Formats: sequence, structure tokens, C-alpha cells
Amino acid sequence: MVHAYLCRFQICEAYEDNTSIGTIRQPEKPLGNPPMTSLRIILMIVVMTSCVIPIRSQARLMTVLGYQELFDKSDLVVIAVPKTKTADTKEVAFLPDISLHDKDGKQSRIKSIGVETAFAVSAVLKGDKTRKTFTLHHYREAHIPAVELSGPLLVSFDPEAPSQRGSYLLFIVHEPDGRFAPTGGQTDPGFESVGHLSRKATK
Repeated sequence: MVHAYLCRFQICEAYEDNTSIGTIRQPEKPLGNPPMTSLRIILMIVVMTSCVIPIRSQARLMTVLGYQELFDKSDLVVIAVPKTKTADTKEVAFLPDISLHDKDGKQSRIKSIGVETAFAVSAVLKGDKTRKTFTLHHYREAHIPAVELSGPLLVSFDPEAPSQRGSYLLFIVHEPDGRFAPTGGQTDPGFESVGHLSRKATK
């Protein structure tokens, strides 16, 4: 996916070397062929737009855990419902095991903001059977680009959003401060550690 990102910028740079934005003129055309000219103009606009949109590419080795391994490594495995919208904390950190590469090949870390979401437990599959609530500690990107290739698989929750209502299956581990974090790390919790279930499972 990084290769695709770089190729796209090479196309953009090649185009910018031959055509200056703001000085594009409609190409000369034989009379009686307006559809072809219109098509050329549309294609030129599409290419120009793709060059203007900022694109970021991430490079990393992604750790994939099977469900049994997730279950074994977790302190708590639950079906739960988010009761609050994900909220920012004052925590600022960098996502682990992932780096940002810009179009010039410069590498940098991805800044993130610590966030929290309160959950109500519907069923406990592993762990304390008496637990009724918990707080999930996770992250969001501090700056989200218009287009992102191979980015982190983060999660967020909003009980008022129709697409996010319902129950979630969570594989989580204890943190020293009493909160819980996704099993397998904070970079890709949306891959398998946190999954959205059918809305029917909410009740």
C-alpha cells in the first residue's frame, strides 16, 4: 500500500512538471468533437484534485492475534454497550509500532490523544462475573489527514449515532489505574480486540 501511495505522488509530480495549475487552457480540438474535449477536461480536473489532497502512508509490521490467543491474553472478555460518547483526556502520546512516511520519504511518529469511553456490561465471557461497568482507555489520532493509507485501526463510540448503537465484543486487559485497554495493543484495536455486534444483542 505504501508503493501505491508513492506511485500516486509520482503521477502527481509528473503532471505538475508539465502543467501549471491556474494556467490550464482548454486543448485545441477539431470542430465537431465536443464530447472528447469535455472528457479530457474532466480527467484533468480529477488528476489535479488527487494531487492537491494530502495523503499519508504508514509503515509498520501488524501483529495479528487469533481469537483464542486474544481470549487467553485478556483479563476481561465481555459483551458490553457504550454508555458515553468517547471523550478526550489530557494525555498525549505516540501510537506504538507505526510510523508516518510523507511523499519525500521522511519518517515521523504519529501523535495521538488519549480518550475514554464508559461501558455497561451485558455479559462476561471471561473475568469478574460481577462487573457491571468499566472504562475503556484508547486513542485517537491528533491530526487526521483527508486521505490515509494503511493507517491505524482505532475505535470511537457515540451511543447517539445510529450506526454505532448496539453491543460490542471486547477483549481487554487491566491497566494500573483501574481502566481497561484493548488486548493486543493500542494501534489496531478495531481489527479484532473491539468488534461491533448486532443491535439485537443490546437488550
